[in-house]
Order: sequence, then C-alpha cells, then structure tokens
Amino acid sequence: MPNITSMEPLASGAHNHIENEGETAIFIGPKKSFSKTVLRNVELEIDEIDPVRVDNITTFNAVNLPDSGSPCLIVVDASLLEEERDKFQRLLEQRDMLGTSLEPPGIVLAYMHDSCVQKVFASFKNIDGLQGVLPMNQSIDIWLAVMRLLLSGGTYFPADVIQLNGADSCKTDVACEAETPDPVAATLTQREIAVMEYVRKGLQNKQIAEKLKVSEHTIKLHIHHVITKLKVSNRTAAAMKFVQGMQH
Repeated sequence: MPNITSMEPLASGAHNHIENEGETAIFIGPKKSFSKTVLRNVELEIDEIDPVRVDNITTFNAVNLPDSGSPCLIVVDASLLEEERDKFQRLLEQRDMLGTSLEPPGIVLAYMHDSCVQKVFASFKNIDGLQGVLPMNQSIDIWLAVMRLLLSGGTYFPADVIQLNGADSCKTDVACEAETPDPVAATLTQREIAVMEYVRKGLQNKQIAEKLKVSEHTIKLHIHHVITKLKVSNRTAAAMKFVQGMQH
C-alpha cells in the first residue's frame, strides 16, 4: 500500500516528502482546483498547517496517513462528486476513523461556482458530518479567513449556497452574519481596525498586544467592542464580517 509520499508535496519546492511538525490539511482534487499557489498561501499564511494535495478520493483512501501529520481538515473539490458520490458519502460516515488524533478531521466541500455545490446539497439526503464549504472564487483575504474559521473548528455555510427550492434560512450564525456586511470602516475606530487586521491574520490576543504595544486586557476590550458593533456572536464571526466588510 502506498504511503503519503505518493501525494503531491507541499507548495514550496523544498519539500520532497512529508515531515510535518504541525497538522495536515488534505486537499482532494485536481491541480486546476488546488494549485501550487493555493497550497503555498496555506503554508505561508496559516501557522503549523501543512497543505497536501491528492487527485481524488480513491487515491486518498489508498494512502497511509503519517502519525506525525494527522489531518485536521479534509477539503474535497465538489466537482469530484459526479464520479465519486458514494466514496464521499462513506468519507463522511467514516470520519471518526480518519487520522490518528483524538479529534476527527473536519470535512469541507470546495467549489468555484455556487451551482456546483448546490447540486450536492440537493442530491444528498444526508450530509451529516460536513463541516462547511470553502468558496474558491473569493479574494485571498476572505478565502484565508474562511480557511482559518474551518481549521479552528467553525462551520461555514453561506446562505446563498444552501438556499434551495426558495428556502430562506441560514444554517449557521456565521453564514448569516457574513452575508450582508455593514460599512465596517465607518463603524469601527482606527484602533479597532488595527486590532482586527491582526485578528484576521490569526494572531492571538497576546501577540496583538505586543504588536500594538498595549495590554492584553485592552485588546480583549477592543475585540469585545468590535463584536458588539458588528452585531455578531463571537471573535470568528467578527473576523469574517470584518474581512468581507473591508472589501466594500
């Protein structure tokens, strides 16, 4: 049985095999969906996450996952499901048995066009175990924010993707909050914007405090005020709304 080295190595050409100290994000799909640029962005912008690409679910099922690199997230190209529908269903059902860590990896569907992932939701009677979706047609800032959200265990189901047959509901608070961004720049102070710029990059409160040369308590207060002003429920949702709002 082949091992993980049969997968495409990490984005930077210096990696010939997997020797990761952190966790692994597995991208299942062709190079045109998950290019070296996509993998490189993950490798450079998200700490302690090693991105690996494999062509399809069949190949993924045939490889051994390394003990040192248990996957924390599995991203599947939605277009593969036309031929690997049953394999994807089994992947969801057997999620608890994947990897070697205590927490099973999250499983996410990536898509370029809304219609592609909408077909999946329409055709599957049961998608229990699906953590969310990853839009590949967004700006790099929004894309990285969604990746960080998913890697932290959050869910992401944009309302325009899951609204089927005229349904008018959101699956998660994050989806609802991120759908219609407020004019963020006019809502937040310059200091709050500075704090959120670091939050969206994945920095923790202590790190942000060191960057801005203030106390960690002050950073917590700023984030609390941002959450209140943006009318969201938590730090992750605030980061999502901040990124989308600053695009306008």
